[in-house]
Amino acid sequence: MTSSQDRPSAPAPLLGPEQLPFAGRPFERQAVERERRDLVAQAPADTRALVFRGSAVPATANGLVLPLLRELPDATGDPARPDVHLGVLADGTRVVLRTFPEDTELPGFDDAAWHGLRGLATALPPEQTSLLVTGQAVALWHRDHPRCPRCGSLTEVVRSGWARRCPRDGSVHFPRTDPAIIVAVVDDHPEPSRQRILLGRSALWSGNRFSTFAGFVEPGESAEQAVVREVGEEAGIAVDTVQYQGSQPWPFPRSLMLGYRATAHTAEAEADGEEILDVRWFTREALLRAVREGEITLPGRVSIAHALIADWLGQDLPETGW
Repeated sequence: MTSSQDRPSAPAPLLGPEQLPFAGRPFERQAVERERRDLVAQAPADTRALVFRGSAVPATANGLVLPLLRELPDATGDPARPDVHLGVLADGTRVVLRTFPEDTELPGFDDAAWHGLRGLATALPPEQTSLLVTGQAVALWHRDHPRCPRCGSLTEVVRSGWARRCPRDGSVHFPRTDPAIIVAVVDDHPEPSRQRILLGRSALWSGNRFSTFAGFVEPGESAEQAVVREVGEEAGIAVDTVQYQGSQPWPFPRSLMLGYRATAHTAEAEADGEEILDVRWFTREALLRAVREGEITLPGRVSIAHALIADWLGQDLPETGW
């Protein structure tokens, strides 16, 4: 394969937080303090709660509804639904995560509607989006990992909700994040009007949805190696000049998407027929026309895939609704 040193190209620009709704302004997590003492048990009376009922949270036109923690009913006692100290917002508000089953009747939310993360991400202030993304990710980890992976014992929640300890063997386990790459594959034709991007249609999607290529980083593999492998496996394309562009948490349930742009070293693309059913090259003009005419559907703004495509295109994408 030709190396990036053999084929110099302009660096891909880094994506800004305004382009990545899930990577908005962070809140203060108090990561050091929460390990030294139980910030949930010692929560002051004015501590607020991020409430999940199933996968939905309460919100109004003004943003998330964060009730006082002490005014909420206790959680179910389910060991997979512990309270978790999330952190402190810029205005000094302390927030604890409290989760309930989907069918729980909760009083006091008559003026709020219940929404999932995807629907709220672009409607909330960045700090609230960051809070919501964090809450969903850690809640799903607790839900799926209440037992010790070594011996199967039910683990105890420690470190203000950010770890679980096995009472039998003493092992400590932390929230899991799975790194995954997502990549815009482009060619480097010298004429901008003839430059192209390669998009694929996943077997998991219905209809005419096309997006960038993605996959999990395997053990013993760098993110850049994963880009080369995944594109080769899914689209039959060899790529080089793999350039990092930005990252975004993706709590469905617990991924971290590492965004790249890579230059195609070969041009004949072929879908693998299993994960990817169709692959197509688009010039900028052809891509815009295909979207506007309803020929294809592209990722919505919550996804880093949207940002990768729009950044290559050089303008906003037409709104496509997913």
